[in-house]
Amino acid sequence: MKKFWEHLSGDLLIVVLLGLVSTTTAWTAVQASLHDKRASFARSEYALVLADANNMFITAEVKYRDDLTVWKDKQVRHFIDRVAVDDLYSDLQTSNGSYELYTNAWACFVEDPSSQLANCEPYMTALYGPYDEMWASGDPYWQTSISEGDYRNTLQMLTALFSVCLFLLGVTAVMKVKHLVAGLVFFSIILWFTGVFVLLGIPTVFS
Repeated sequence: MKKFWEHLSGDLLIVVLLGLVSTTTAWTAVQASLHDKRASFARSEYALVLADANNMFITAEVKYRDDLTVWKDKQVRHFIDRVAVDDLYSDLQTSNGSYELYTNAWACFVEDPSSQLANCEPYMTALYGPYDEMWASGDPYWQTSISEGDYRNTLQMLTALFSVCLFLLGVTAVMKVKHLVAGLVFFSIILWFTGVFVLLGIPTVFS
């Protein structure tokens, strides 16, 4: 046991540990920076997807409000003015409306002229489907930003941990008591192996 502590306080071992800890400290710092870059990129892409989705939603809402007015006008023309359903498709007095209204909602009107436009599923799907798809397409970016951010945070903690190891090993250079030196070296080794164990569980990136 005495020889074990003497080996731990040896200059060669301390120099080797300083090299290893310095290398892993630099490596974790670089990896933290790269993971942060990926997290930032994913957040930017997610924000762009949300912006596109919001624009699609606004467009769909404007179309829906206009189509709802046309839908009600056609109901008035049918029930009040007694215009046949077959004639309402090309009725000049109610000829406004979106492409989706005439291609996806007209069958609903023919089936039940008294129905509500919001209850016409094919129309609502065609109108709001692109918005839903665009919104859903942003989920992978969001998940990536979260995972990469977690990796970055862990790597930053590891960088701090390895820095503590470097500090402890540096202190040993001015200490004269061998047992204290051996204790600090042993503690540094435990910290370093713990950090390396965690580091091995984080994906390595190069860009």
